[in-house]
Amino acid sequence: MISLLRVLHLLSASVWVGGTVALVFVGVPAIRKLEGEARATAMRTLGRRWRPLGWSAMAVAIVSGLWLTHLHGGLNSAAADSDFDRTLILKSALVVALVAAALVHDFVLGPRLQRLTRESSREAPAARRRLIVVGWISFALTIAVPVLGVVALGYVD
Repeated sequence: MISLLRVLHLLSASVWVGGTVALVFVGVPAIRKLEGEARATAMRTLGRRWRPLGWSAMAVAIVSGLWLTHLHGGLNSAAADSDFDRTLILKSALVVALVAAALVHDFVLGPRLQRLTRESSREAPAARRRLIVVGWISFALTIAVPVLGVVALGYVD
């Protein structure tokens, strides 16, 4: 059972991380070259196609990660007694921050920028900057979380 959970955790994290890297360094830069409605349509389509896959992978990673943590005894009252447990606590906190940042990016700031752009609002450039900042925070957390997973594995007997 633990091997299956590890495989699910690794594959789902790979989908999230790999998809995020592809979006940040391939998809979004290509779409940025477009203008007007073509740009908005391409960005909206990219987001709509990625979200079900990405968010499903995130859900599987979270559930399998919690289950693995439980199997390693990380959900008990003495959970902060070892470096392994402390690393998992930090990793979990970063996952919470990642999910919050990604939710705000995908479901608040992104749609807001689309609306402001359609309306040709003067607020659109500031909204775009906020979206970009939150996107880079989400990207940094996307990279940090699996790194902490590797660090935690270094503490396993």
